[in-house]
Formats: sequence, C-alpha cells, structure tokens
Amino acid sequence: MKTFNITLLAALISSPLAAEGIDKTWEVGVFGDYIKSDTGKENKMDWQQIEAGKGLGIDLQKIINEQWNARIELAKTRYDINNGNDTDYGTRFGLDAIYKIEDTGIYAFAGVKRFNNVKSYNAVNIGLGYNVDINDRFSLYSEAVVYRDVDYGFTDQGFKIGVKYAFGDVKKSPVVKKAVSQEVAAIPVVAAVILADTDNDGINDKQDNCKNTPANVKVDSSGCPLFLDTAVDVDLNVAFENNSSQIKAETMNDIQRLADFMKEYKNTSVVIEGHSSAAGSAKYNLALSQKRADAVKSLLINKFDIEESRLSAKGFGETQLISKGNTAADHELNRRVIAKIEATVKKMMIKS
Repeated sequence: MKTFNITLLAALISSPLAAEGIDKTWEVGVFGDYIKSDTGKENKMDWQQIEAGKGLGIDLQKIINEQWNARIELAKTRYDINNGNDTDYGTRFGLDAIYKIEDTGIYAFAGVKRFNNVKSYNAVNIGLGYNVDINDRFSLYSEAVVYRDVDYGFTDQGFKIGVKYAFGDVKKSPVVKKAVSQEVAAIPVVAAVILADTDNDGINDKQDNCKNTPANVKVDSSGCPLFLDTAVDVDLNVAFENNSSQIKAETMNDIQRLADFMKEYKNTSVVIEGHSSAAGSAKYNLALSQKRADAVKSLLINKFDIEESRLSAKGFGETQLISKGNTAADHELNRRVIAKIEATVKKMMIKS
C-alpha cells in the first residue's frame, strides 16, 4: 500500500484564490437614446416641424440604499426638423429618483428635465428601466420614458440603452486555500475556511453586528433586526352605581390593564373622562362626573404607582350621553368613566 504524506499546514498558509463582489457607491453610465417628439410639434412652424432625435449622453448615479438611487443626467440630441429636410442639435439635463424592485433588475424612475432645442422648456418625466449585470463592475441597462412639457403642454417619448460602471470597495469572499503535497498525492486536498454563523440568521459572524439575533427574525446586511412600526392600544370603561363615585371591585381588572399598559409604554399619558346620566341637575351631574374621573385617577396613582404627571381627569357630566332614553338601563350605560390610550412601538419583523 502506498503511503501519502500531506502537509495541512502548507495548505492553510497558501494564497487566497478569489475575491467576491463590491459595495457599490456610485455608478457612471454612457447611453444612446431616441426621442420621439409630440406629433403636434411636427405640424407647427414655430417648432420648425421638429420630429425624432437620436443622441448620446452620460449619467451619474448615487447608490443610496438597496432600493433607492439618485441620478443626474446630461444628453446631446440631433433632431430632424423642417419635415426631415434639416437637422438641429439640442441638449437635455436633469435629475431623477430611482426605485429598484428587489431581485428583478426592474426599476421605476421619475424626475425633472430641462430641454434646449428649437425652444427651451421644462418637463417632468416618468419611466421604467431594466438593468442586467455583466460582472461586478459593468452592467447594461435600458429605459422607456415619457416627458411632459410643462411650459407648452406637449408629450414626448424616449428610449435609452446604455452601459454603466460601478465604483465601490471590493468585498472579500470566504478564503479558499491551496493544498500542497510533499510527496505524490493520489487525492487532491483543498482546505477551506468556513465562516461561522452562530445565531443562524444568514449573516456570518465576521459581518454580523448583532450577534444574538433570533433565527426567525428578518435581518439587514449587517445581521441586525428589521423593525416595523406597530400601533398598540388599550381601552378603559368603568361603570358606576346611581349617584355614586365609588369604584366597583369587579372593575378593578380593567383599571389594572390600563396601569400595566402605561408601565410597559413609559412615554404615554392619558385623559380619564368622567360621565353621568341625565337624571338630576346638570350642575350636580358635572360635579359627580368629575368625582368619578378623579377616583380612577387617584387609584392609578396610589394603588398602581402611575406618575401623576401622566394622568389628567375631566368630568363631562351629561353632555356626552351614549344612550338618550329614560330607562334604568339607559342611565346605567351613561354612568361611566372611559379612557383610550395608544402607542406606536417598533416590533421585529418575523420571517414568513
């Protein structure tokens, strides 16, 4: 049997084989485009019967994030005029905001342009584009766009095709090392360094800025959770006996829920509203409703340790009846203290 002597140490210290990708920051594009003038211009002498035009241009894009780019564009176009018997040169420049549809290569854009050809005018534009990567630095793109002249009311159409070059730092890939044999080796040996992902969020530990993210939570490219603003709220509705501001024992759980909510969301405050039925004088009912609101406020402060500065109490008497009948049941519905409190919190987005 042959004996093979493989030196693992030599494999681990040999040269890296490749690098992977770039962090794009800017892109420079060179393009050719075709502009089809509004048919109304083709028939007007003051527009010199301007028709279609072909041109060349450059654009510079700033990569803002994974979804948004900002772009400045400059182009020079040769137009057919005088019913195709002559030509005229014009320029176009302006700005666009670009929204990229994730994982498709498709993007939408809108912006403002300044045209200087037979006449000078301003336009707004909207369009769609498609981008395909050739390699890490170069890509091809094409666009269809509509320009609306805000000075004279005409609508032109355009089509563009171009190539872009991206600027940015190179991202290093996991390093693969060459295996070295001191003697004849029957089996090639390649030693690979596998980067760990301790929290199983899909981002290796070297690039992970949030090391203990739960595996079921969506994360960004740095391994930190993505958050969604969510509204949470709690209602209070405490009923009272006739001609009484005494809090019933069976309503204590409702008041406890309000207190727990305020302890969890420290930046919230609440107005406690007292109400009465229509039985009796309006002046008496106003005072009674204030006593009811004050009773709930006092309980929140003294029993549940809620800061007084976060609470206010206001009596409304019989001015906001929810039932205007004159039965005992109607009066019971109106004898109440209510409060509604809302908060907006950030919750981690869960993977579907």
